[in-house]
Amino acid sequence: MSRMDHAGATAHRRREHGQFAGEFVRHPVRAGAVMETATDCAAGFLDEVCVAGARTVVELGAGSGAITAELAARLPESSRLLAVEVSPALTARLRDRCPDVDVACASAFDLPDLVRARDLPPVDLIVCSVPWTLMGEQRDRFLSTARATLTDGGTFSTLLVAHRARERGEAATWVGRHFSDVGAGRVLWGNLPPLRALHSSAA
Repeated sequence: MSRMDHAGATAHRRREHGQFAGEFVRHPVRAGAVMETATDCAAGFLDEVCVAGARTVVELGAGSGAITAELAARLPESSRLLAVEVSPALTARLRDRCPDVDVACASAFDLPDLVRARDLPPVDLIVCSVPWTLMGEQRDRFLSTARATLTDGGTFSTLLVAHRARERGEAATWVGRHFSDVGAGRVLWGNLPPLRALHSSAA
C-alpha cells in the first residue's frame, strides 16, 4: 500500500469510528459501544459459530457491518442473510459496506414481521450484537422474540461485553429462560472493551 493509500484508509477508518462514536453519544443504550467490533474479534466470534451449515441467518444489531461483512464472506452462496440495524445512520453505512446483503433499518422487535415480509425459510441461526442486557424490563421480550423466530434446533449466539457473558452469570441465566445448552465462548481481548459470546440452542 502506498503512503497516499495508507493515509486514505486511515482517514476512512477515522470517519467510521467517528460515526459510530457519534451514534453512541446520541443513543448510548441503543448503541451499547463507543466503537464498532474490531475485525479480528468479529472473526473470533464467528469462529465459534456453526456458519457453514446455516441456510437462513439473521444478524441483530448489525451496526456498520463489521460482523456482517465477515459473516457474508463465510456463508454458502445458497444461504440467506438478513442484517437488522435500528440506527438510520449506521444502516446507511452498512448498506454501503455490504451492498449484497439484505439490510433492514428496523428494531429487533420487528423481526417476525421482517421474516414474514421476505418469505424467508426457517431461521436456523441468529447472531446478535444488540446490548440487550441494558434493556431492563424489555430483556425477556427481546429474547422471546429471537426464540420465536428460530426454528427448533437453531442457534442463538450473542456477543456481549466480556464481564457480562460469564458461563453462569446473570446474562446466561436470562438466555437460559428461552434457550438451552447455554455456553460461553472465549474472551476476545482485541476489542475495547473485551467481548465474549454466549451460544445457545433453540430446543
